[in-house]
Order: sequence, then structure tokens, then C-alpha cells
Amino acid sequence: MIDTNLISLRGLELIITYRGSGEERRANLRSVLRHLNRTYADYQIWLIEADAAPTFQWSELSDPKIRHVFVHDTGPFSRARLVNLGALMTKSQIICIHDADMIANPHFMRHALDALMDDNKSDVLCPFTRVLNVSGNLRRSFIESGDFNELAPYLEGDLPDEINLLYANTSGAINLIRRAEFIRIGGLDPSFMGWGGEDDDLLIRAGRLGVRWHSLCDPRAALFHMNHDSASRLAICAEEHSAKNRQQAFRTAEISLEELEARALELSRYFS
Repeated sequence: MIDTNLISLRGLELIITYRGSGEERRANLRSVLRHLNRTYADYQIWLIEADAAPTFQWSELSDPKIRHVFVHDTGPFSRARLVNLGALMTKSQIICIHDADMIANPHFMRHALDALMDDNKSDVLCPFTRVLNVSGNLRRSFIESGDFNELAPYLEGDLPDEINLLYANTSGAINLIRRAEFIRIGGLDPSFMGWGGEDDDLLIRAGRLGVRWHSLCDPRAALFHMNHDSASRLAICAEEHSAKNRQQAFRTAEISLEELEARALELSRYFS
């Protein structure tokens, strides 16, 4: 029986990268997959996992919409390399780069997709502006249900103790992007290893190379982040390696356009 209340994603392919380093991250992934399954129809997920051994077991969910690809890699996590691998395997004109711990407002998720598929005013749309971190009993309850109705009351008004502002805005988390444009500018740069930088680099590179990148500006267009490790990103941003990644990303704004175009061409060869 088909649930007619599900929101069609019109054949969208989503790329989720993952390393199950700890029960919090494993539980967060399950909550995202559970939420997508109970909310949407007509989509496919490329779940790209990199680790010494897989921690995701497809049989736990037995969801035919999930394509699990495991890459043996014990080094620093390379989200950029895994996203590019996913983009290489996708076929849909619009792809979604979707973090393994983020939940979008379904109304704006579909709105962003429709805007890209039915209009020509944007090449990238982020279905959100701010990101709210969810912890405590509310996180645990959502992990079990995947029901956005548990989070929806907190899109407006004061936040309870279990929710805090993680980012006022960010370039990553969930991006819907024209696949052809993602490939034209070279995708994510796999020279970024570990946490941070690759999203900033992509945003700067995209803007300089003519990609129309927009976010939906509405108080209800928020993402909910399932907490892990810490309710703040200040400490990790200050770490030496993360700071170097961000510095590397910001240098993308300083090089000549000719050098940037050559770099994008070289990066795009991966998709040939």
C-alpha cells in the first residue's frame, strides 16, 4: 500500500557520507534515514561509508531506496572524496548533498527542489538559513520516531533547553545542486581532510565561477541537527587542523580567476 501523504522528491538522488565513530553518530544516521523514509517518496540515497569496517547494516532498515557503498579507509575522514564518489554514481539532474545528522523542514525541502526543477533562477538551493542543535530527551525521541512533527513546534518562538542555535547560517549541511554545475566547477576538493573547509571552498569557488547559490530565508526554514560530541562548534573550529582547512578555503577567494578556472578543470576530470 502506498502512503499518499508522503512528499514526492521527484526522483532526487541524495548523497550521505558517513563514518560510524561512536553510538551517537550511528543513532543520528538511523534517525535521518527513518525520517526520510516516513516523510518522502520517489528518491534514492547513496550512503557512502568510509571506515576500517562497516557499521551500517542495511538489514536493520531493509529500505530498497538505500544504496550502501562501503570504502575501506582508516585515515582521516574525507567527506569531499566520498561526496564526489556519490555524485559520480548519481544520474538525476538535481542531487542533494545531505549530512548524516541533519533534518530539513519537509515543506522547504520540496520547495527548494521544485524551484530548481521547474525554474531557472538558482543552481544551488539550501532549504534553510539557521541550524538548531537538538539534544537530550527530544533527540532520543526523534531518533526513535523520525517524525518531523516532534521538531516543528520549535521552528518559531523561544527555544527549549534541549535546543540551541548551532549556526546562524552555514554553506553546508543540506545542499540541492544541479549535478552538471557541481561537476563543471570540480565538485568538492578532496585535498580537504578531516573537519571543515570543503564547504566554504565550494561556496567561494562556485560564486566566482558563476554558480547561482541561494538559501531560503524564512524563520521556518531551519535545519535540526542531531547532537553528537558537543552542542557547540567553537572548540572544533579553533583546533589547529580545522583552522588550517578554513584558511585554505578562504584562499580560494584570493587566487586569480584564471588559476581558479584551471583548478576547477583539473578537479572536474574525476567525473570524466
